Amino acid sequence: MAENPSGDGYRGGIDVTLPVAMTMAAFTGIAVFNVLDINVSIFTTFQRRTGLYFWSLLTASWGIPIHAIGFLLKFFRLCRNDTVNVAVITVGWFAMVTGQSVVLYSRLHLIVRDGKKIRWVLVLIIVDFFLFHIPPTVLNFGANSRNPQPFLTPFAIYEKIQITAFSIQESIISSLYIWEARKMLRSVARVKRKEARSVMYHLICVNVLIIVMDITLLGTEYANQYSIETTYKSTLYSVKLKLEFAILNRLRDLVKSQRKESLSDETPNPPIPSFVRDPPLVHRIEIKKTAKSSISIFPTITHKEEVLGETGHTDSGGLIQGYMYISNSLASILFFLWALLALLLELFTLPPATASGNMMQKSSEHGKLQMDERKAE
Repeated sequence: MAENPSGDGYRGGIDVTLPVAMTMAAFTGIAVFNVLDINVSIFTTFQRRTGLYFWSLLTASWGIPIHAIGFLLKFFRLCRNDTVNVAVITVGWFAMVTGQSVVLYSRLHLIVRDGKKIRWVLVLIIVDFFLFHIPPTVLNFGANSRNPQPFLTPFAIYEKIQITAFSIQESIISSLYIWEARKMLRSVARVKRKEARSVMYHLICVNVLIIVMDITLLGTEYANQYSIETTYKSTLYSVKLKLEFAILNRLRDLVKSQRKESLSDETPNPPIPSFVRDPPLVHRIEIKKTAKSSISIFPTITHKEEVLGETGHTDSGGLIQGYMYISNSLASILFFLWALLALLLELFTLPPATASGNMMQKSSEHGKLQMDERKAE
């Protein structure tokens, strides 16, 4: 297929400077690195690899490199068949974006007691899938067809609409999670006040950070930086998945520590709020009774039991936390070095074409000046 002469990336390849290309490569490298780290954490943490959370997390994580590689094939003309390129991008985009929303949805089962809220979130995800995945996919294939003109402008407009819609969707789910988690953590504040407060602050900070990252993504899109936005998106979604996984681990640790206190303490638990008692069976969610108390604020958790519909976890403890800390540090250092190198190249180097052009211009001006002097003589 023909290349896009404007180089904006909506059709065919792109025409960017070396620093921009290196920045795109850095974003892609960080995204792939995070995906590998997430998958190592998944397979070393989950003992039984079943359940909605496990499979949605796995699907969303592998959608990220597929999405990023598809754009590399398209932008840098590594594959000149744009139908294949768009197909790869679409598969990765579906898995990455909707998979992330399903991860958020499945996580709500840990804390939300109202089955209607959970079902409404599922309806929201399904409706947004058909409204904001299918139309831009059709327009994208049309924009990269042999007759792209009728599709280019609608695709550019709908691209902004779908990014805004999915950002709002994820913000709604994250806000619901914060609200419900805040209610639940209030109920355990008397049991583990310091730890509960720490988890609540962690939840708030992480979700605020996710919203801020979505805002930066919207900024790159509305600034018409399509080539940067597509690779930056892959990095953001990989970071989001790492944050979600960290939240789940902290909640799991809080559940396990509260259970140990309930089993070792003869005194009854504090009063249980209404949203914890008599849970409705939503996706087979139920709270287990402990051995020495009538009911626990949190469900019991062992290596062989499910926790609110989620699969059991192995207690790898400090090893996994240390590994995640090192991997996050390496990713941050890698991003900083790439960004610094791109900035230095932008400031202190001049493209050869520009340099030769300036030399030709100066030579032409010097020749004109000599001709004027001869005429004056």
